[in-house]
Amino acid sequence: MRIIVIFITSLLLMYGDFLFAEFSPFEISQLTVYTVPKLLLMYILLLSIYVNPSISSFIAIVFGILIDVYSGLVYGVHTFGMVAFVFFMHTAFRVFYKDFVAMAFVVLSLTFLYDAYIYIIYGILGLVDVPVFDYLALRAVPSLIVNALLFVLVFVLTLKSSKVRKNFLPKH
Repeated sequence: MRIIVIFITSLLLMYGDFLFAEFSPFEISQLTVYTVPKLLLMYILLLSIYVNPSISSFIAIVFGILIDVYSGLVYGVHTFGMVAFVFFMHTAFRVFYKDFVAMAFVVLSLTFLYDAYIYIIYGILGLVDVPVFDYLALRAVPSLIVNALLFVLVFVLTLKSSKVRKNFLPKH
């Protein structure tokens, strides 16, 4: 039962990421600012702590493939990135076991680094030609702020989905 709830929640968060893209970019003082929330990535990173790293890796592979197919640019970038960042989260969080402030810092840092990873890969392949300063000022930092604001929502969803019973039928 838990894996079904996790899968449906992941699907809704992926949809939320795509839906939020409808509101981005927007203009501030004649500058085009992009905000890219990473609700699904934050959820997957938190699942590696509160549920299980193997379930989190499985969800990362499945939804990484879905995002790769949806974006259609380079297949495997999101899949590899999500699985690698789940591994980084699991490795980094052995030190800060379930401390909320440290966990929030690590999740938001990895979310920022994941976005930078996508920017670097697409830049190497020639798909993005935005200068580094413009990327940092007009996309990375605004996205980090939006992700920090949405972190509490994702954290609550993770806690709720991690406490769902494993079995649908009660044990006798």
